Amino acid sequence: MEKIKNYRDKESSRVIGGLILVGVGAVLLLRNSGFFMPNWLFSWPMILILVGIYTGFKHNFKNNSWIIITGIGSFFLVSKFIPWLGLEPLFWPLAIIGLGLIFILRPKRDWTNFKNDDPNQSWRYTDTEGLSGAPNTVAPDASDYVVVESVFSGVNRNIVSKDFKGGHISSVFGGAKIDLSQADIKGQVVIKLDVVFGGIKLIIPPHWAVENQISGAFHGVDDKRSFNPSAAINPDKVLILKGSAVFGGVEIRSY
Repeated sequence: MEKIKNYRDKESSRVIGGLILVGVGAVLLLRNSGFFMPNWLFSWPMILILVGIYTGFKHNFKNNSWIIITGIGSFFLVSKFIPWLGLEPLFWPLAIIGLGLIFILRPKRDWTNFKNDDPNQSWRYTDTEGLSGAPNTVAPDASDYVVVESVFSGVNRNIVSKDFKGGHISSVFGGAKIDLSQADIKGQVVIKLDVVFGGIKLIIPPHWAVENQISGAFHGVDDKRSFNPSAAINPDKVLILKGSAVFGGVEIRSY
């Protein structure tokens, strides 16, 4: 059933992406044919709005990345073509307020719900990481589960659990470094990542397989692990990355 759902989602996103391209092409054709088209249709904020709408359809509007992208595009579109409103100086204050409201109003996470993501059906909540004004001291952490929220700060964690089960990492205008090089997993393990104007660095063993399911825009997920012939990828140890990223990046490395 999960494979069927994923297939339908991919088909839906393909159709939406195609419709957007057809629409853009039609507008360009009409303009080049002499029809009047408003300038705002060809501005960079409009590109952000289209990307946001596409991202929303692609993931059934289940994450906040499409709201952020569409909101940024809409703000600058209004600011560009109604300059007398003087909105540009308000962008960063409103952006910070908006991010704060997202953190406050998002539903309280029920950790038992993560069982739906864990093929081994063995999740348990073990630890949380509060906000910090400075990077945390790196010390061995034997927790099977990691929860990190980095907002305008840096967080370092060194996980050494031999039965690591995943977790949730968010980085907003901050950075997080999670060292899993001494950890071990069994089967498939899910880590949910939320990145907004931030970065997350994951250090994992070279023989783990990585499956990227992160959605978003203006982001990158780079697997920079060097090839090691003595550490072949083990298909029985799979790290699945889910979540969203907007104007942020995720970097994967190994020692």
